[in-house]
Amino acid sequence: MARIIDLTRLHEELNEEQVAAAAKTEGPALILAGAGSGKTRTITYKIAHLISSKGVDPRRILAVTFTNKAAREMKMRIQQILEGKVNLEWMGTFHSICVRILRLCLSNERIGQALGWKINRNFSIYDDDDQKKILKEILKPLFGDDMDAQKLKQARSIISKYKNSVVKQSLPDGSYRIVLQTPTVALEQAAFPDQQKMAGVYRDYQAKLGDANAMDFDDLLLNTVELLQKLPQVAAQFANRFQYVVVDEYQDTNDVQYELLKLLIDRSKQNVTVVGDDDQSIYGWRGANIEIIRNFSHDFDQVTFFKLERNYRSSANIVKGAGSVIAHNDRPLEMSKNVYSKEPAGEPIHVVNVLADTFEAEQIAKRVLAAGKDAYAQTAIFYRTNAQSRAIEKALNDSRIPCVIYGGTRFWDRKEVRDIMAYMRLLSNPKDDAALLRIVNTPPRGIGGGSLDALRMTATTNACSLWEALPSEIAKGGRTAKGFENFKNMVDGWLALLHGHEALPILAEHVIRDTFYKEFLKKEDETTSDERGRNLDEMVNAFREFEEENPDKGLDEFLQEISLLTDADKKVENAQTRVTLMTIHMAKGLEFD
Repeated sequence: MARIIDLTRLHEELNEEQVAAAAKTEGPALILAGAGSGKTRTITYKIAHLISSKGVDPRRILAVTFTNKAAREMKMRIQQILEGKVNLEWMGTFHSICVRILRLCLSNERIGQALGWKINRNFSIYDDDDQKKILKEILKPLFGDDMDAQKLKQARSIISKYKNSVVKQSLPDGSYRIVLQTPTVALEQAAFPDQQKMAGVYRDYQAKLGDANAMDFDDLLLNTVELLQKLPQVAAQFANRFQYVVVDEYQDTNDVQYELLKLLIDRSKQNVTVVGDDDQSIYGWRGANIEIIRNFSHDFDQVTFFKLERNYRSSANIVKGAGSVIAHNDRPLEMSKNVYSKEPAGEPIHVVNVLADTFEAEQIAKRVLAAGKDAYAQTAIFYRTNAQSRAIEKALNDSRIPCVIYGGTRFWDRKEVRDIMAYMRLLSNPKDDAALLRIVNTPPRGIGGGSLDALRMTATTNACSLWEALPSEIAKGGRTAKGFENFKNMVDGWLALLHGHEALPILAEHVIRDTFYKEFLKKEDETTSDERGRNLDEMVNAFREFEEENPDKGLDEFLQEISLLTDADKKVENAQTRVTLMTIHMAKGLEFD
């Protein structure tokens, strides 16, 4: 027989605040859980308490986690606590729960007819490559030879944005209703020719998915919400099925996910527990809406607040330091909290004032080196943006400290950096065919694959480099010749600056500005353009530092240094003990000594 997790048992396993949150089963509850405060333990025991002590059928509990890994771990922990198998079939991520709802509903012929969809329950879930293939078919007639990887990426980004955001439509009584951005809505909302064009691409893309009986990852959420909005009686059946709803990482919920939750919660009982912390809301850049957690008490009646304020993960000094920063955040009064630790004070937090990022990186490298090789694997360096990794990577490499970027790409391997560096390589060596091929049509200049094949053929026939073959292709005239001519004129202008001993950082800035590269990044993907632009600024900074440190050296020596640096990086790729570099976003939930 499964173990009973009653109030006595909860008191044995949890602290007072955790017990109060786990024991509260009826009505809406918001568990504000500071970092390292045992929130997963609390909601795990809450679900175990519902099943064993309250007699709730586990199949009538909807539990939403942020990742599949978190769902698997939680299921395992609940089974360990209850010492028996438990069928938590409705525990998973938003996407996995949506797949289940869609397959269930679409197996009912009447629901399929009512929706009027082409898609049936055996739909495929398309991955990135499948998406690209469909979009290529749609974009090719629109752009012809100008069609390239950037346009493809931009289209995917815009379509994903449509699917993950909503339109608030005003109603006569002053309230509003949430409208999903379906292709029809996107076309209605399009105000400019570019927007109309992309909304048309979105419409054609969705039509092709329908023909293929397929959905992409974003469709899983969008289509589930559309289904439940169109068929309120089906939504009511699900809401009635789920006696209890638990949502983890609530601060990272986006508008479409929130609409889904509202449709699945039984409004008469409102047995919903959300767990999160507005101070840990770090995914706004990908659609998370912090107002959702902050407005929870307005959206549900008589919400009970629980605050998990004791941190079990960090030393007291770290918790106090973090608390003193967090105290300045603006928030509703009921959401204020005072996170504390009963752990030893630990090492003091060292704040070091430095004049520049290079000094900062050197200080970091010295400290890592002083700690010794055995500490490398337990050491992490966090930064706010990826551009900041460049100076740190260099300092660690200079000290022969192996490092790895967690969940990211080394600075010099980032696409935007490699693109501009390819321009610089071409200036250093116009015979560098690989560099020319990388950037001759980046940003797009109307130079397609056929034109490049002709350029290669001319170079082969004349036994010369692609750069040397350009005048012959320009002489042929036509639209492509104009693209080649514009490219050659630009490069010739930069070569004149280089031969006139223009400073390297100014030359790099000319390349970025003259190619309209930052504008191109915005068109490619507006959500990442600022971050990628900062990477380019940091690259210019690297040229500036190099000139200051090596006044007698030029572009050739700089490129050589970077080449050797990235080779050294690659050689330590398989090292067992490496310092981990990552953004603060990537660090969430991880622990290091």
